[in-house]
Amino acid sequence: MSTWSPLKFLLPLVLAILLGLGIYGLQTQRVHELVLAAGSPSGESYLLSQAIAQAVAKNHPNLKIKVISTCGSAQNLDLLESGKVALATSQADIPAGSNARSIAVLYRDLFQLVVQPHASIQQITDVAEQTIALQADSGEQRSFQEVTHYYGLDSVNLQTTPCQPPLSDRSDSFETQQADGVFRVRTLGNDYIAMLVRQFHGQLIPIAQAEALQINHPALEVATIPQGAYQGNPPIPAHPLPTVGVKRLLLTSQTLDKRWVRQITQTLDEHRLDIANALPAEHSELRSLVANISQPSNSIGTGIPIHAGARAYYDRNKPTFFSFILENGSTFVTLGTPAIAAIIWIWQRFLERLQQQQDLAETYISQATQAMAEETETDPKLRQKKLREKLIQLEQQFNQAATALVNEAISQESFRTFNEAYTTTRIVLERRITQASEELADRYIEQLVNLSQRSSQSQVNPSTQPNPATASRVQHEELSKILAAIETSLLNKEISQESFRTCLDTYRLAREKI
Repeated sequence: MSTWSPLKFLLPLVLAILLGLGIYGLQTQRVHELVLAAGSPSGESYLLSQAIAQAVAKNHPNLKIKVISTCGSAQNLDLLESGKVALATSQADIPAGSNARSIAVLYRDLFQLVVQPHASIQQITDVAEQTIALQADSGEQRSFQEVTHYYGLDSVNLQTTPCQPPLSDRSDSFETQQADGVFRVRTLGNDYIAMLVRQFHGQLIPIAQAEALQINHPALEVATIPQGAYQGNPPIPAHPLPTVGVKRLLLTSQTLDKRWVRQITQTLDEHRLDIANALPAEHSELRSLVANISQPSNSIGTGIPIHAGARAYYDRNKPTFFSFILENGSTFVTLGTPAIAAIIWIWQRFLERLQQQQDLAETYISQATQAMAEETETDPKLRQKKLREKLIQLEQQFNQAATALVNEAISQESFRTFNEAYTTTRIVLERRITQASEELADRYIEQLVNLSQRSSQSQVNPSTQPNPATASRVQHEELSKILAAIETSLLNKEISQESFRTCLDTYRLAREKI
């Protein structure tokens, strides 16, 4: 008779466990590559997507995102629906297929119509019988058609440019004056729009009645292009212009593994500084967009459900009633049925306290990001003063948030999110202070050069000066006033030491010529 031995059963079980652990280890170590369709390489969507891909690779080495260039939202959605890509960026007003699921709101675009300076176009209804250049079969074309259909402008001549490599945001037809205008859906301060209004003197046209457009297109928003958004002095535009806004979304396929989507969502929420640092130095102005990354909601009117992996991350701190019951099971046993009402009351107070923590954290984050709003002040001294005041307020907000963390008024995770917004905002404010400082130094140098040139002209044509001695004394007095202003700016830290030395060299040259 054979004897029973536990080894006959334990050995296969141990081998099965070891095999399972080995397979799991190989799966977790294998790098998974996802393709992200992100539009033109010169567009904000593509540049931000590249930065997101780098941040994901840094924080989740098992996940790699390959960003590809496309013709924009329409093509991105087609590629996503057909399964050729796993991720895509898109305007929220472009209908997505049933396979699409949302991960995050990246930032907000604005409808921007730029027309020739000589064109007889003062408002959107004037584009009838005019030639407007845009990209063919793109999200921009669909958005423009939404606007023209609302205004009943069926006679607009659309000069569409086919999407062909190399992809570009340029419109040669506008620059050669073959088109009366260009329509783009871009972020505020976009480089291409700035070139059109500065170099080619294009005029931004208001697009009003956004509230009415929302009736048939709920994803559209009321927006404004602020005065001086593209230039401070003289301001471009000269007055605030009403327009239409639309969210830029990061989408995925509903079939994509929840694990990868959760990792991407976590990177977007917890590693904003990594994303901001990954943006190219020549596009540092886009770092302010990172603070706008947020959770999608039904209120933006897209009808696109949130992916289960993203939802799992966003709801990670939201307790369920079942988990609460399990954690407090002994209390139920002890108190019995009469205590149910008390437990429910405790549960409600618990949820209220959690909501208060979230509301307070969102307030701190909102205050921090609001400080990044562009200053319209044209005087670089006053602009620096306002920016420094914002920095002081930002530090106060940081101290308040830190105190709230110590007092458990906000969670550690909420504080980390606030800290990312705080750091990004501080970088943006410090960069703008530096720009204002350089602009102030340039103004001093310009004043010195102008004074020197006037002196040289009076020496060449002495007949224009009835009293040369008096003129020379006046010029020396002006020179002294400029030097005093430069020294005061240095003491007030309005200009740097390096800028002061440059101004001083220019002052010496001007003094020699007077």
